[in-house]
Amino acid sequence: MQQSVIYSILIILLTKRRVSRDYLAERFSVSKRTVSRYIGVLEDAGVPIVSSTGRNGGIKLADDYMIDKTFLSESEIGRLKDALDKTADLYGDKINLAISEKLDAVNKTREQDNYAVKQDQLYIDCDYEQAAMLRPKIKTLSQAIEQRRAVEIKYTDARGYVSYRTIDPYTLVFKEGAWYIYAMCRLRGDFRLFRLSRIHDLRLTSKAFTKIESKLTEKLELEYYNEIYVELEIEFFPTVLESIMDWLGIDAVTERGTKYIARAEVPLTDALIKRLLSYGSSIKVLSPLELRERVRDEAMLMSNIYK
Repeated sequence: MQQSVIYSILIILLTKRRVSRDYLAERFSVSKRTVSRYIGVLEDAGVPIVSSTGRNGGIKLADDYMIDKTFLSESEIGRLKDALDKTADLYGDKINLAISEKLDAVNKTREQDNYAVKQDQLYIDCDYEQAAMLRPKIKTLSQAIEQRRAVEIKYTDARGYVSYRTIDPYTLVFKEGAWYIYAMCRLRGDFRLFRLSRIHDLRLTSKAFTKIESKLTEKLELEYYNEIYVELEIEFFPTVLESIMDWLGIDAVTERGTKYIARAEVPLTDALIKRLLSYGSSIKVLSPLELRERVRDEAMLMSNIYK
């Protein structure tokens, strides 16, 4: 999944305010299903996207949504302040001082922001609880990426094994509802995806590193194409119509009496089971049978816990 495309979609929504999935699919030469997946990433990151149907329907941002429009990085502001200080004596006024104070105010405002990711190429602000817990780690890693400095971490893997690593962070990744850091692991001598929720005792070091070819896109696409896909068919109530359309796309939905039917090709993962269960009794899985049984069995286990 390419962050540049996701960022470009966000910029288009900021400028055009309302576009169709067909337009975005043609603009970036991808399928409408892929566009829906990219829109889902933005939504999961806290961007308020509204979908509507009909002649004037499409995708748009909430009317009160704004993104940081300050395009100067901290290093660029530092360079400008240095130039202003050195040329102050050439002028007989206090304009240089006024500009410098405004630049200081910009940096002060940034320090107070509750951003999740802050880089020149991407800015994501997440308000939900998970991001609040991960925000200090994301800020430190974002700083390490920007300054190309190594980070020392205590990491617990999926098996519960604890190790201490020094990593060179390259890219923050938001995948299937979880944050990762894609980094060169100095212990293993190879690139790894480290889940942020499993990172402890994160510390920014003074050790600099030189970037090499990371092949992040190839690694993520390899994982993506190795997934098993199924033809999902669900029946649901109008109360979750907007959410289902945002997830699977408008074209996947048809009306049937007082309910709706949605059909789409989706990856068969644990994340899919959790997503279906999150809709509660508002939806019913019709096919495939294997998925229907997995959702039913998990729902029964949940019911037994509360007996």
